[in-house]
Amino acid sequence: MDGRTDDAATVGVWRGVRIDVAPRDAVSVEVMVASAGVFTHEIGRIRPGGGLGNLDAALGGAITRLRADGIFRAETGDVLTLSAPARPIHASTVLAIGLGDPAVWTPATMRQAVATAARETIRIEATSAAFAPSLLDSGLDPDGLAGTPDAMLAGLFDALSDVASPTLSRWVFCVGAGRFETVVEVFRASFDRLAAP
Repeated sequence: MDGRTDDAATVGVWRGVRIDVAPRDAVSVEVMVASAGVFTHEIGRIRPGGGLGNLDAALGGAITRLRADGIFRAETGDVLTLSAPARPIHASTVLAIGLGDPAVWTPATMRQAVATAARETIRIEATSAAFAPSLLDSGLDPDGLAGTPDAMLAGLFDALSDVASPTLSRWVFCVGAGRFETVVEVFRASFDRLAAP
């Protein structure tokens, strides 16, 4: 399950963790822990679309049902852990990470969400993990997402800085297949800037 998928692109290695970007979602990515960002509600739609919609469907609607029932409110910092999900999900654990109200979302929210996902991944001693931000899946405007790769990488670096030697060896940021090569280059530039001594 730690194997590298052919469609992943490595953007760098930091503190022994290989950081990849892949045109995958939390259902299809082959890692031990797959995390997905979840807002309190979607903008302009009833249910999430894209990869988050795929994850919710693969879980029989569990994420949106638990959110609607108030069990998982998806407020900033909330974490819902689902162990041993069935196929088609490849991960052995799924984490839904609360992103709060999409109307007030900022890249700083994403930094906190990735740090939360990474800390939980490190706590359970997983060797591979992924994070799917689900921003477009929830209706956010693509033109308002500047700074997101920097924030996501900074959140991962925050969590990795907390531990001397995590068991984690691979982290994947899941992104949409559209403009994949361009997104990889943005992540590489962000990595080079943030990882510079």
